[in-house]
This record gives sequence, structure tokens and C-alpha cells, in this order.
Amino acid sequence: MAKNIVLDAPYLKGSKIALALSGGRDSMALAYAFKAQGTPFFAINFDHGIRGDRSKADSKFVRDWCEENGIQCVSISFDTPTYAREKGLTIEQGARELRYFHFDRLISEGKCDYVALAHHRDDLVETILMRVLRGTGVRGLKGMSEVSGNYLRPLISYTREDIDAYVIENSIPYVEDETNSDESYTRNYLRNELKELKKRFPALCEAVARLSRSATEIDDYLLGQVGDIDVVDGECAIDIAELNVPAVAKRKILLIFERLGVRQDVEERHYPLIFDLANAENGKHLDLPHGIVAHKDGEKIVFTSLTSPDTLDELAFNGETIEGVITVTPIEKLELEEGELIIDLNKVPSQAVLRHPREKDRIRKFGGGSKSLGDFLTDKKIPLRRRKDLIVLASAPKGYKNSNEILLILGVEISADLKVEEGARMAKITNYKG
Repeated sequence: MAKNIVLDAPYLKGSKIALALSGGRDSMALAYAFKAQGTPFFAINFDHGIRGDRSKADSKFVRDWCEENGIQCVSISFDTPTYAREKGLTIEQGARELRYFHFDRLISEGKCDYVALAHHRDDLVETILMRVLRGTGVRGLKGMSEVSGNYLRPLISYTREDIDAYVIENSIPYVEDETNSDESYTRNYLRNELKELKKRFPALCEAVARLSRSATEIDDYLLGQVGDIDVVDGECAIDIAELNVPAVAKRKILLIFERLGVRQDVEERHYPLIFDLANAENGKHLDLPHGIVAHKDGEKIVFTSLTSPDTLDELAFNGETIEGVITVTPIEKLELEEGELIIDLNKVPSQAVLRHPREKDRIRKFGGGSKSLGDFLTDKKIPLRRRKDLIVLASAPKGYKNSNEILLILGVEISADLKVEEGARMAKITNYKG
């Protein structure tokens, strides 16, 4: 007799649940179990744009089943191959990013409290094996948990065999994704190898699950030693002194990656590179996976995302707000708040342009004299990593004699050339806020 699937966890009671329903055997088993025990849910189905008409047919199967059973179904289509190519990802990675983008959107919009995923015990084993082969640390051995934030895995204690038997006994319809047999996908290859391993080692899944529970206990302890991480201007930092306890430092670096929006684990091979950065020259940086860059900044290692503002070509500035770049607010009184600069619009040259800093730029200081922009920014403690994205106001376009004279550094300081004096036409200058 098949092992019955009973889902009675407290988190299922009174919650708005979106179930990721692909139409495959596992997700259909979860949908059937929810429906059988009266757990309210709505379905979310994705057409990843990978399998052409077959993918469309699978999505139609899901919509038809939901309609027959009185279940709301949200259908979403996207072009995974194009997205993955533009982002430099594999098809698997691209599809996952797109799915979780829409899951997170549903949660943030209040459409659901949780997203239920049909991962089971064998998926847990496959995930841990994939991470081991990639070179994971302790946290990667945790695998997947039943509850992770707003994500649920109600089937995580059930094996592949449990679900197969449940589907047969209850005559649950499902569709088969033909790419599941394509062993060019790492997970498919491991899935097939796992079938053979289980013949020799029947308790394999439970043994790996015990390893996962032990790793969870260790990781929870390390996380308790780390404390919380602050994100300031899209950056997180770790004191170099903290690297002296590698186990705790590694866990803190993982948490930093999470705070910067990276879901995947850091590979074990990257930690020595980060630790070596502590002994490098100030300003040195290290490119890490998932678009993260680590910078040596004094007695800290600062982590930031590569996602930066769009490059700004020279843009004529006539003293008015420019959407996406600068906000100009005329004022009558000289009142200044943090992040604001006040200038005399009458002193802005007619040829002034907004752009990014250049090597030979100079600025006139309030106390008199001129200084290279680089030295000036050093005095202002603006780290090198942030300078290329600063927006400055130059006296003239490139090619003009005074094109390297900087009048304003947005969000930082103004030059003596724009100093407010009696009779000034005053304006507050800030980064654009739409």
C-alpha cells in the first residue's frame, strides 16, 4: 500500500498559499494532497520558453486541471534562453532566477504568504550532491529545509518512491517533461545515478538527510556568532580582524552575499582569495561569482554588487532637473539638509555638462586654491570603487580649454565657483528622485 501524504503543518492553516504547479508528477501530487485535505491554494505556472509547443501544452494541461477543480491559476510566460544569454547564465540558472523573481513579486504584493514548492527527499539529496561537486562549505550541506522564509517544501520528508506510489494509487494525472531525460543537465545526470546508488545503498536518502540536519545545527550556531549585517548604499563590510576566525568569517561572508541579493552559495575555493585580499594594497579588488566584487578598504573588506548606474555621456545642463540624473529645486532661504547641495544658478556656465569623473579633473576649494579631483575625493573619504559612478558638473564639454574644471560633485560637494553669495539665484541640488 502506498504511503499516504499527510500535510498538517501549522504554517498551512490560515495562510494564502501559491503552489508552483508545473504539471509534473511531484507538483501534481502536492496539488492533489492539498485539495484532498482542503488546504486552500492557487496555482502559479510558468512557460519558460524553452520547449516550444510542448511547454505550451504542459501549461494548458495545468490550466485545464485547475479549471476542472475550481482552482485559480496564474500563468506567466518568459523567454529564458534570451534572459540567460544576456545575463551570462546557464538555462537552468536563468529559469530559476526568473521563477523566483515572480515568486518574490507575488509575496511582496501580498498575493500570497507562502510559495509551496514540490521538492522532496531525493531533491534534497541531489542538491547536496551538486553542491559537494561544486565545492561547497558547511552551509551548502544543509540542502533544502521544509520552511525557508516565505518558501515551503511540504514534501521534503517524502521520497521519490513515496510520491510515485501516491500518484499511482490516486490516479493523479501529470505530464512528463522530456528534458528530464537529458543528462546534459547536471541534475538529470545525478538523478539517474542516484537511482543506481539507491539499489546498492537503500538508506542513502536518509543518510544524506542526517548529514543535512547536522550541517544545519552547525550553521545555525555559526550564524548566531555572526549577528546581523547592515547594507549601506548597496554595500556590506567585514572587519579584517574578523577573518582570524575562518569558520565565523565564512558564515558572515555568506550572509553578506544573501543581503546583496545572491541566493546561491559561495564556493569554498573563493574564501582563501577573499582572505588574501586582507593583505593586499588598499583599493585592490576581487571579482567574485554572481556579480559581487570585494574591495580592500582600510581595515575592512567591502562587498558590493556590480549592478551600477548606467554610463552617463556628457549631458548639457541648463540649471533644470534632468530625469534620472539630477534634481534642481529653487529656494529662497539658505537651509541645507543631508545629501543636499546649494549652488548659485547664475554662476553655472552656459556650456556646463554633467558627466562622470576623468583623470585630469580639478576642483577649486572653498578655502582657496585648486586640487586634483582624485585628491579631493580622497580627502572626502570617497573610496575608489565609488568614484567612477559619481556625477560631476564640468565647466565645458570635452575639447574645451576648461573642460576639466569641476563645479559640482553630486552628493559630495560644490566648488568655490558656485558659492552662494549676496543676490544669488539659489537652488538645492540632489540626486534625481522620481
